[in-house]
This record gives sequence, C-alpha cells and structure tokens, in this order.
Amino acid sequence: MNIMMISAEMAPFAKVGGLADVVTALSAALAARKHDVRVVIPLYGHLDRDREKIRPLGKLPPLTLRVGQQMQDLRFHMRGSPRSRVKVYLVECQALYGTEGVYSDEKGEAFPDALARAAMHGQAALLLARLLDWPVDVIHAHDAEAIPAILFRRHWYAGRGVPGPAGSLLTIHNMAHQAIHPTAGIDTLGLPRSMASYPGLLEFHGELNLMKAGILAADRVNTVSPAYAKETTADPDFGCGMEETLTGRGESYSGILNGADYDTWDPRRDKALPAPFGPADLSGKDVCRKELMKELGLKPEDGKPLCGFVGRLVHQKGLDLVLPLLGRLAEDGFTFAILGTGDKKLEAAARKAAARHPDKVAFVGTFDEDLAHRIYAGSDLFLMPSLFEPCGLSQMYSLRYGTLPVVRRTGGLADTIIDAGRKNGNGFVFDEATGEDLMATLRRAEALWEDPKAWREVQDRGMKCDFSWGRSAARYEKLYRAARRAGKGT
Repeated sequence: MNIMMISAEMAPFAKVGGLADVVTALSAALAARKHDVRVVIPLYGHLDRDREKIRPLGKLPPLTLRVGQQMQDLRFHMRGSPRSRVKVYLVECQALYGTEGVYSDEKGEAFPDALARAAMHGQAALLLARLLDWPVDVIHAHDAEAIPAILFRRHWYAGRGVPGPAGSLLTIHNMAHQAIHPTAGIDTLGLPRSMASYPGLLEFHGELNLMKAGILAADRVNTVSPAYAKETTADPDFGCGMEETLTGRGESYSGILNGADYDTWDPRRDKALPAPFGPADLSGKDVCRKELMKELGLKPEDGKPLCGFVGRLVHQKGLDLVLPLLGRLAEDGFTFAILGTGDKKLEAAARKAAARHPDKVAFVGTFDEDLAHRIYAGSDLFLMPSLFEPCGLSQMYSLRYGTLPVVRRTGGLADTIIDAGRKNGNGFVFDEATGEDLMATLRRAEALWEDPKAWREVQDRGMKCDFSWGRSAARYEKLYRAARRAGKGT
C-alpha cells in the first residue's frame, strides 16, 4: 500500500515526545514489509538543513496557498535520499514554521497561530500527493495537529483531487491533547461555518475541537494500547470528554500497542554506553551503573537500588508522587537519577531535592539523549508512576536494558508490565496514585533486590520481552485495509 503519514514530529530531528519515535519506527517497520511510506512534516526553523540533509524538492516549484485570510508561500523539501525506504517530505513556510519550536516557542509558550500551522500542514500534504501524482491508499494522521488533513480530504477532496482511495486513519497518542480553539478559527481552516456550530463536526461546548472532529471524520480511529482504548471509552478522566464520541465509533475504534525500536534501544550495541551488555552477560551493566553514578556525582549507596527517571516533568508522569519520598528513601540508601524538563514547579522541586541530598539525588534539567540511554542502562529500577499513560515506551526500553520498571497499572503500562509477585513477572506494579502505594511498591522492590538470584530471574524475563514493531505493523495493516475500503466508497 501507499501510506502517507502526517505528523508534527519525527525522530530524531523533530522530537518533543514519544510520538516522534513512533512515527519513525512504525514507518520503517511498514517499509520493511514492502509498503511505500511517505511522511510529511513541517520544516521547522530550528532544523539544521545541512546536517539533516534537507534539500528543496527540485521538481516542484514554490507555491502559494490560502490559510484563512492570508496567502502563504511554501516550498516542499526532502530529507535524505530519494532512494530511502521511507521518504520524508518537509513543508517550508517561513511565516508559519520559520521560528524555533514544534508546538511552542523558546519560552515554552504555545504558538498563537497553531491552528494556521495545522491547516497549512494538512493542505500541503494533500497537495503534495496531487503534485507527485502518487495514489494514496491511506492517510495516516497522528494526533490532533494532523487532523485538518482528514477534514480537508472529506470536505474539499471528496471523490476527487487526491489520487487513490485515500482512506483515513487517525491515531490518538494522547487524548488530553485535543487542539481546542475559538469558533472563529473555522475561517482559518476555510471550512463551512456550519461545522463550527451544533451539530457541526467541529463544535464542542461552544469551541472548535479538532480531536472530536477527527474521531468522527476518520474512516478508522485507534490509540496506542488496548488498555488505553478501554479507559478512554469508560472513564472521563481518560476520555477527556470524548468517551461518548469514541464509544459511538464502535468497532471502528481500537487499540494497538506501540512497539519498541530495538535498532536504537539495544544495550549490546548502544554507542552511548561505556560498556555493552546483554542477557547472557550483565557485567557491562555493572560498568554502566558505576560510570553513571560517577558522571552524576552520586556516591555508592548502602546496598540499595539506583532508580532512574527519564521523561517530561508534568503531572501526568507522576513525578510529584516520587518527589516527597526522595528524602526518606535517600536516607535509607536509595539513589536517584532524574532527567527531564517541563513544569517549572516540578523542576524546582527536583532541583531542591538534589541540593538537599547531593550524594543520593541527581537532577539534570535538560534533555540529553545519550544521558537518557545511560540512565536506562545504569539504573536498577525505572520509575513510571504515571497517572495515565496511553502506551509508554520507556518501560519497554528499560526492560531491554535490564532495568526493572516500577509502574502504575494504567494504559500501555498495564498491557506490558507484570508484577514480580506473579508468574512471569517482569517489573513492579501498583494501583493507587498515592505516595503510600508507590512507597510500598519500592519496598517490595528493595526486598527482591536483596535476593540476587530472584532479582536476576525477573531481570532475565524482562530482557527477553519482545515488543518489536513487526507485530504492531501487521495490526496496522489490517486497519489500513479497512480504511482503504472505506476511502473507495467516499
């Protein structure tokens, strides 16, 4: 099949979160299965064109598109070689994408023209297919920012304009990010104003909601784990107001677990590590542990685990459950390596804890990809006490690196981690989003740590877990076929 992916992110060059990793890994897995996969993303102003080998697409001239009341100049570029298995196209529009940032500026402020950026992205992607005369079987839109392409396909190009059936699939990576805008934004999208008022596709409590519109308009909808699919239809805390809308899609809404990119995340050949290791020989992991503690200024603990955390410092990730426990656990000999940026209050609290316990708590308030790999490799426990987690990739990475995850039973964490107290356990699981439940779980982990043989058994099971993308790609193929059939009937 010919698959066009539309995404605001793609690793490693335009990455904010896990979405970027998913787009890169899934597109590669599909290409390996002989599909023609092409990804369309904006050409952000901060991208280094020479380093990333981004060049103008010579056979397509500069163009002008209307976005709202503005005429915008654009040009198409390509990253890498035209012979690449996955072709990556970038949309240059200096007026919309010329500054630094994907969703927000260098100060962390969301772009005020976010809707115009999304509208340009969607228009340009559909136009590109026409200009290349490339018959699209499926438009695969990732998250709310990519939804305008589905709306334009349904409204402007119904039955014409886009070569091929161009069925549509919307993948929801995080239901909380719905792209809500004032109703006046309908003019920016260039869609009929009736769509912005009840019972219009975009209307939601007096505002425009791209996520709601995408759920209703896409031929098929999925999210990134089976458990999260159930949670988003059954619980308002997870569905974020979309429970009934999702339930109304019936069997057209499903969950497919993300895969792990083991080409990038493999301790046997990870160049960011001071020593390689694998299931048969963990001596390299001991080296990684010692070097990580040395790098972060942590002193050897009193026979207790080293706990790692890598991720966005936001309420969702549950770090505010961890922070109040640091003092007591540090005094008991635990050590902590925390890496990430996000909420300024959480950053300040983590920095304060590190200042109070400099030998036991290290906090790095930037994002360092290589350091992230070293934390996965050098830690004994990996903390993911998320309040909700659509899928999560970190727990999959930590398993492969012999680092036992400590997770809350939610979303993809529930689909991938089995408590060590059960048969085939590969980590530690707790239910209540409280410091008490997390502390009790860490104490259980501490008890297992004191039994090296039992610890090694759980570690070995975790390292042998296989969450490779091949299985997930096969499930996406089924969705693509269903969406393509629906697209033919448009």
